[in-house]
Amino acid sequence: MNALDTLVQPDRVHRSIYTDADVFNAEMSKVFGGAWVYLAHESQLPDPNDFLTSRMGLRPLIITRDSDGGLHALFNRCAHRASIVCQAECGSARRFQCSYHGWTYSNRGDLVNMPYPEGYPADFHKADHGLAQVPRLGTYRGLIFGTLNLEAPSLAEWLGPAGPLIDGFVDRSPSGRIEVRNCQRMIYRGNWKLAWDNAGDGLHPTFAHRSFLILNERQHGGARSLSQFKASPDDTGMYGADLGNGHMFVDQRPGLHQSFWETQRPVPGREWYAEQIEQSCGDGAADVLEMAPGSMINLSIFPNLLIKGNHFETVDPVTVAETRLHTWMVAADGAPDEVNVLRMRIAEDFPSLGNPDDLELFERCQEGLAIAEVEWVDMSKGLDHEAEEVDADGVARAPVTYEGPMRGYLRAWLELMSSDVKLTTAAAGEVTCEVAA
Repeated sequence: MNALDTLVQPDRVHRSIYTDADVFNAEMSKVFGGAWVYLAHESQLPDPNDFLTSRMGLRPLIITRDSDGGLHALFNRCAHRASIVCQAECGSARRFQCSYHGWTYSNRGDLVNMPYPEGYPADFHKADHGLAQVPRLGTYRGLIFGTLNLEAPSLAEWLGPAGPLIDGFVDRSPSGRIEVRNCQRMIYRGNWKLAWDNAGDGLHPTFAHRSFLILNERQHGGARSLSQFKASPDDTGMYGADLGNGHMFVDQRPGLHQSFWETQRPVPGREWYAEQIEQSCGDGAADVLEMAPGSMINLSIFPNLLIKGNHFETVDPVTVAETRLHTWMVAADGAPDEVNVLRMRIAEDFPSLGNPDDLELFERCQEGLAIAEVEWVDMSKGLDHEAEEVDADGVARAPVTYEGPMRGYLRAWLELMSSDVKLTTAAAGEVTCEVAA
């Protein structure tokens, strides 16, 4: 048994996994380097020479599409003196020049120019000094992932039962494609795993979002989205699932007794946009309107991507006690413009009014975790309970307030943290990119 085994027990976890800087540093290597990490979506790089900046744990990246359409994940670090090379969040560029000493790189990562080349050693070759790159990339339904672990399973194997759930989210769009738009940024003073605990937690909405649920009830009646959490959520049919490899799923749909559109709260312009859709789509209007509200699922792709409602959210560690969240609204490609405007308006309702509740509680948890004498965090609800069902794919499913999904991701976390993972980088031309679907 290694030391980490004592920190993650069947019914509880030790506070130090949220507070210990050495644990955090190991996570940045073994979890955010050794696992498949979500980097970006292909719709954010639609054209040749497009780029955006991203992160892989603490590693700054430039995700590029070269002039031939190929994808690259370049480390945003000059090979000369380590300065960040690209400052912009996104754009189009064939080359990136370091502002410190002028070394210039192609969007494939090759070093193409250094100013005043006289004086470098005779054995200095530009081909040896390009930008280091993530050696393995993979895509699934437009989602781009990367790993520094050459021995990691294939992306399809890593996703496992989460793959068909991603399919269901993407296939709400008429074209079977989505577009990632409009980023909202938040930061909280707490460990990144607090957001992960919360993502698989079907008990907290009844209490953490109580003010929202009360307002929902008073203003809109008792049959609106999230109303299914106001009392006895386990009696609604909603459930949580441990999908393996740290992935989690919370399905709110069984708690709804009407269509998504009928349970959606009023938002600005709702009636006008609905009228436009009804006029243009005729008998198919009901199906089109159903694309506007959130998907009523929470799908967590370990270690850093949350798919919830109509959103992608990335969990980006900064320090052991600081985390950034980036939330993008996901548009339905091929849907009428009115559907995607409604998606934006609905995003201003929830999660925009729910995320601050969560972040406040993450900070309260981090403050409580500072008490060294109280060592353990309880995660025992549903452990070995007869209500948990395991299917042929190994997916463990239980009532929505049970804590099986959190225990499952922590088992995956422990496996990665206990591994003797070997991380590597690649040079231009050495990267492999697999298409999982």
